[in-house]
Amino acid sequence: MNQATFISGVRCLGSRTCLKVKNPAAVLLVLILSLAMSLMLWYAMPAFIDGINNHLFGGEQLYMPAWMHELQQMFFSIYVFGSLFPFMFFTGLSMLPERQKALDPRLPFVSVIIPAFNEESNIAQCIESVLRLDYPAYEVIIVDDGSRDLTLPIIENYDVSLIRLRHNRGKVAALNKGIEKAKGEIVFFTDSDSALDPMALRYLVGNFSDPSIAAVASNVVLKRNDSYLKRMQTLEYLYGQAVMKEAQIRSGDSVSICPGPATAFRRSVLLETGGYSNRTLAEDFDITVDLLELGYKAVYEPRAISSTTAMTSWKALKKQRIRWSRGHLQVYREHHESLFTGTTGTISMFWLPYSLFIGYGSAFLEMFFLAIYPVIVLLSPMPLTFLKLGLAYIVVMEAVNALQGIVPLIQTGRLTPSLVLSSFLTQPYRVFLSYTRILAFRDEMQHRKHVW
Repeated sequence: MNQATFISGVRCLGSRTCLKVKNPAAVLLVLILSLAMSLMLWYAMPAFIDGINNHLFGGEQLYMPAWMHELQQMFFSIYVFGSLFPFMFFTGLSMLPERQKALDPRLPFVSVIIPAFNEESNIAQCIESVLRLDYPAYEVIIVDDGSRDLTLPIIENYDVSLIRLRHNRGKVAALNKGIEKAKGEIVFFTDSDSALDPMALRYLVGNFSDPSIAAVASNVVLKRNDSYLKRMQTLEYLYGQAVMKEAQIRSGDSVSICPGPATAFRRSVLLETGGYSNRTLAEDFDITVDLLELGYKAVYEPRAISSTTAMTSWKALKKQRIRWSRGHLQVYREHHESLFTGTTGTISMFWLPYSLFIGYGSAFLEMFFLAIYPVIVLLSPMPLTFLKLGLAYIVVMEAVNALQGIVPLIQTGRLTPSLVLSSFLTQPYRVFLSYTRILAFRDEMQHRKHVW
């Protein structure tokens, strides 16, 4: 590796472009405005809620011991600065102006790699969407990772290259086998349960006109939202991309995760990183941080649409999210030396620490609140009064929290009645996600066996 260089106080590896804070003045302005709005709500909302209670229950019903009132305000303060302030800050970042991308007029040869394991219900749709891509020169490589259903016979019906692994060796092995056979300058990965927009590959490849860009992530959307569980996942995906990924790109030029359902890489960089690693359960997150630490950029292309399948049962979602959360913990462990160092600009300086400490800290805090609040109500000398007057706080916080679902819907043009209504009903889903993160933390501490 080349000797490290330093630009504007940020450590950069090699001679590649340093990942600096983009639009620092605008970022600082958004931060100040978000903090000011949060402080205004923090000061004004308790009086507003007391006014609601006075209107509903009458002034004589408002008396409660001072400690009860202070406790409710403490919970409200945690909500404002732990949830509402980050949401306003990130939303503001996501709305910062972005220069129009100059797409690469070249159309280099691309290798499309699809790992598959027991995907008989999805693989045909995935292959057909890949074969319909509007791109002049690409190959399709499917790696069957020892499937025991009808996946292999279905693949053999199509004119694609097939790598057959006799035994199930895991997704990382399947991905690396595909890289070995790939001939393209650009390697494009998609999951076997995904379907691609015909223009997706053109949009992704067009970003590689910048030689410092090593990976381009697509815009992942869910195929259907015809149930409560699917609508919750839809809102989650939209927030993660329309707000979080856009905020990362507009403040620092890179995103922290290039997801498996559709990401394009420079093959030379994949070889430089040594390919995918099986040291974590989140190989896409791991390899993204790897290439960022080498000094490259990983960007986001919202016009490249990849439709993927949502989990249809709570049991399946629980298994998926425990694996994801545990994999993320493993990535933080493997790359802990980069945290707070600025090695990868805003990603290691802010976004990774935020995701680790707030993502998992909020999970424990939320579960603690759910456990302690009923106890406080029952043990208080005025349980009915405490509960009745506390409901206004909960209702107001939930109404404000619904904005976290509605804003991405507006940004993406998906403001449908069902999704708007679902934005007001996210509390059970959020509690469930916190629960899975805690289980993942427990499993990782106990060093339980990794599975695909």
